[in-house]
Amino acid sequence: MTDERIIEVTMHGRGGQGAITAALLLCEIAYADGYTDVLSIPKIGAERRGAPIKAFTKLSRERKIKNYAAVEDADITIIFDPSLIPLPGVAEAIKHGVVLINTADEVDVSKFPSDCKIYTSPVTNIALELNLTAAGYPILNVPLLGALTKVKFRDETGEHGLDLNLETIEKIAIKKFGQRGHLNYEAAVKAAAQIKEIQ
Repeated sequence: MTDERIIEVTMHGRGGQGAITAALLLCEIAYADGYTDVLSIPKIGAERRGAPIKAFTKLSRERKIKNYAAVEDADITIIFDPSLIPLPGVAEAIKHGVVLINTADEVDVSKFPSDCKIYTSPVTNIALELNLTAAGYPILNVPLLGALTKVKFRDETGEHGLDLNLETIEKIAIKKFGQRGHLNYEAAVKAAAQIKEIQ
């Protein structure tokens, strides 16, 4: 991956799952790991718990990010809930790149372009096993970012990861969430260890 590249990430979640927080945390983690310009763009409407939402992140190692518009052609798409896949603007909007899905179940890969790399990690199961919940709902954002550290994507120069470190996630999680940060980090490590490439 050339340092000139701006990497664009789209997150699809439901209200209360932490997609907007994940976009902000990804910026902090990437900045701490050497990216020089980062941008988080939440798409907030009349949100309610369970309603579909989007958040976007742009990451750059050298170039200044000058485009503040929502991401239209993501390099990486993170899907917090597999029930979102059939909804308008989710799978059909993916043109290339990598898709990371929070699921322990089989995924119908025919919904995605054939040249996409698709990964899954059972993040909900991990959060519930560790009792990483808020008001009874599993916390997904930090564990999904843990899984993201293992994702590889292709560009014109070959196959690359984002070069994000689990140790950085630990530091940011503890700074943000105090003692709960340790549990978030444990879930992130498990999510990274249980990631699978299915296409």
